[in-house]
Amino acid sequence: MARIIAAGVVGAVVYYVWGMLAWMAVPLHTPTLNALPAEQAIVDALKAQSLESGVYVTPFAADPADMGDPESEFMQKHNAGPIFSIYYQKEGAVPMNAGVLGIGFVIDLLGAMLAACLLSSIGPCGRNYWCRFGFVAGLGIFVALVGHLSYWNWMHFPLGYTMAFVIDVTVGWSLAGLAIAAIVRPQTDESKPAAVAVTTKPVETKPEKTATPKPPQPTTPIRNDAISLLATLQREARLVDIVKEPLGDYTDAQVGAAARDVLRDCGTVLDRLFKLEPIIEQAEGANVEIPSGTDSARYRISGTATGDATSGSLVHHGWQAKQCELPNWTGSKESALIVAPAELEVK
Repeated sequence: MARIIAAGVVGAVVYYVWGMLAWMAVPLHTPTLNALPAEQAIVDALKAQSLESGVYVTPFAADPADMGDPESEFMQKHNAGPIFSIYYQKEGAVPMNAGVLGIGFVIDLLGAMLAACLLSSIGPCGRNYWCRFGFVAGLGIFVALVGHLSYWNWMHFPLGYTMAFVIDVTVGWSLAGLAIAAIVRPQTDESKPAAVAVTTKPVETKPEKTATPKPPQPTTPIRNDAISLLATLQREARLVDIVKEPLGDYTDAQVGAAARDVLRDCGTVLDRLFKLEPIIEQAEGANVEIPSGTDSARYRISGTATGDATSGSLVHHGWQAKQCELPNWTGSKESALIVAPAELEVK
């Protein structure tokens, strides 16, 4: 962590100094900026519009559908030109004051810290200095492409103005990468100290008789699965509550209303734990062929037919579980028979 912090601070200083040079010493941005002729007249015209601070574009498509209509007024103005954007701040501000310079450095610091954090996790490639440098420089190229070159395409920013920012960001993060790569060195398996092998002359010993190990005894489960299932049905569907409730105190309508929610929630629990499916998919009453060698656990045959019947009428489609995933008990042995805990409210 100390290396990451140090790399972030050093990288931010390098990028910050380069930014100052790019704007004030190197002829990079200044040639791409132009003064407005009749500036005051344009300022007065903007003030007369009573504009709020914001971004304004011309031409403006009030209806997005106009962008796809070659006959729309927007398309005609866009094709004819001019096209421009205005970044308008109604209130004035002191240029390059301490607050602006301080916030600028904080932004650079956050970016350099993020680059150092990402660099520390690149793995084996981080063993090589130039690989680490290329990683940070690549971040700068990425920012230049998506953060500046995209505006040339979508907002029609001048190419010279855009390329000045692309060069600024790419060079700046490449210089910062030289410093960050020298400080951050990702930990790899090969960089860990190797264990020192100690060899000793083997001592001859007489083999000792060892007792035959006893096979492991099966452990008795702390809690029976039936209790786990009952506890789940109570917790999620309140099954025990409605079964143990003295139903004679309620009307049939009240019992039915309460049972509807309980039955629905019980069905949800059973589907989740067992994924129940019918053994026979056909509707009740359908004529179903009886397989040979019928398993009595799978098919229950009833009726008075004589001889060996080969088909019968489906009375119930049966159920089969596709899985069995009961919750594991993690409580104590003393609480293994608890179906639902007593609930107390403290006031």
